[in-house]
Amino acid sequence: MPLRLHAGAVVTPPGAPYEPNQTVLRYHRDLVELFGGKLDEDLLRAGAQASHTLMADLLVKRLPAGDVRPDLVVLAAALPDLNPVRSVSAYLGLLTGGRADQCFSVTEQGLGAAFTALRIGAAHERTGASSAFLLAVLEQTTLPAHDPVVHDGVPLRDSGVLLLFDSGTGFGEVSSVARLRDAALLGPRLTALTAGAPRPLVVAGPWTDPGALPSGVDCHRVPPGSYCTSVWTALAEHWTRWREEYDTLVLCDTDPRSGTAHVAVLGRGR
Repeated sequence: MPLRLHAGAVVTPPGAPYEPNQTVLRYHRDLVELFGGKLDEDLLRAGAQASHTLMADLLVKRLPAGDVRPDLVVLAAALPDLNPVRSVSAYLGLLTGGRADQCFSVTEQGLGAAFTALRIGAAHERTGASSAFLLAVLEQTTLPAHDPVVHDGVPLRDSGVLLLFDSGTGFGEVSSVARLRDAALLGPRLTALTAGAPRPLVVAGPWTDPGALPSGVDCHRVPPGSYCTSVWTALAEHWTRWREEYDTLVLCDTDPRSGTAHVAVLGRGR
């Protein structure tokens, strides 16, 4: 049976005081200097200190009690965690029932990480390797060095999303996930996906070129302030209303670093 959306949760975590950890500082310094940068502890001190662990704790509490226990957990992130050596995906598996025998992270893909994670979950369901998939998309912005996406332009907010998928038919079935190396291809792809689609809604992230959005089709534009969590936050917040108004959701965004566009289609099976 296809993979379909079952539940969602969103959190914007509160800030926490800065607590320097010399081991982590040495790790950050070595990593930043490896790429020709310089550790900026003032940036670390000024950040919200919203770790992936903190977001995982808060998000799991927002899932419906006694819900489906995932057998696959994938964490997607565009920016590194405060503690880069902690396995938060395994921690999420423990928090959600301990049934998952595969817990891992997808990183180093910018905002495409969450789209890749969804593709992985759908593939596991198709091959019978998973029947309950938990997708975590986490974004914390306390970084050890200047980053143009985080520190230039509209400030990013720390945010986290959990999306729980199971096997079955109905609204929120994962139809396709695609990566477009050239963002210029996004407009034609969106037009093709929505032409003739039953009651479509395009959910466009803040990095999407407005000119790529098809005319005559309902569109929900996610406001600036997020990098990889944008369309997933909107999906978790609005999907119970959207399932009454639409049959096809087309999620899309374009990574500001690479110019690569990503598209995911969720439909309604019969």
